[in-house]
This record gives sequence, C-alpha cells and structure tokens, in this order.
Amino acid sequence: MKKRCFSLLRIAFALYCLIMLWLLFGQRLDWITAAPYWEQLRGNVNLIPFRTLAEFWALLGTAKGGQLQHAIVNLLGNIGVFIPLGFFLPCLWPKLHVFRRYVLFVSCLILLVELLQLFSLLGSCDIDDLFLNLLGSSLGYLLFGIIFRASAKTEEIS
Repeated sequence: MKKRCFSLLRIAFALYCLIMLWLLFGQRLDWITAAPYWEQLRGNVNLIPFRTLAEFWALLGTAKGGQLQHAIVNLLGNIGVFIPLGFFLPCLWPKLHVFRRYVLFVSCLILLVELLQLFSLLGSCDIDDLFLNLLGSSLGYLLFGIIFRASAKTEEIS
C-alpha cells in the first residue's frame, strides 16, 4: 500500500511540475519585440525588495476592474502555486524534513526559476516573487508537517 501511495505521489508531483513549467514559462510566448535583448532584459528585473508588493498593495486600495484583478492574481497566485511544492518536496525527499535545509533548497530553486525567466525573457525577475513563492512553499511545508505528525500519531495508536 505504501509503495502505491508513493508512486501516486510521484505521478502527482510530475504533473504539478508540468503545470508549473507551463505557468512559469509557457504562457509568455509573445516576448519578441523590436527592442534589443539587453534593453528588454533591463525592463524585466526588479531587485528592490517590496517595490512590487507596495505597488500591488496600492492597487488593491484604489484600482478597479482589470488592475485590481491583476494585483490579486499576482499576489495570491505567487503564493498559492507554490503551496504544493512545500508539500511534495519533503514527502518525496526525507532529507528535506529539516526546515533549514528545505528553505535553502527551495530558495535556490526559486532563484533559478527567476533567473531563467529573466534571461529567457519569459517572465520577469522580481525579488518580491522570491518572497511570495517562498511564503507559499513554506505554507505547504507547514501543511506537510501537520499531516505528517497526524499520520505518525495515527500509526502509533494502531
């Protein structure tokens, strides 16, 4: 039974990875413009912490329609899509049960994604995305911890 559950978990993780690849890179295929590559590159980077978050926060209070929807989708989406990652990684790799090791690994992974988005011009490199993605994956890790402890207690009782 455990082998079957583990196999299903691996399949679910593979599907999640495919969806994430599409969300992070596949949707933005309209990047070709007349502007030179390095000019486009400079326009796709934000290294000032909390700048984008402050802009979206301001939009939440004043924006209507499309701008408000864009702000909400960006803020909640950057958190929400990384929650499953925080659950899958420690489930599949027991070495990531240690939170410090997990945070280091996920931070490097998210940084790699941001850099790939930057240099491929299939997104933007934003330090705030790193914060939001890490928050989402940490929530997933917390969910994993709750479920892991509950299942361990259930096994003790049985």
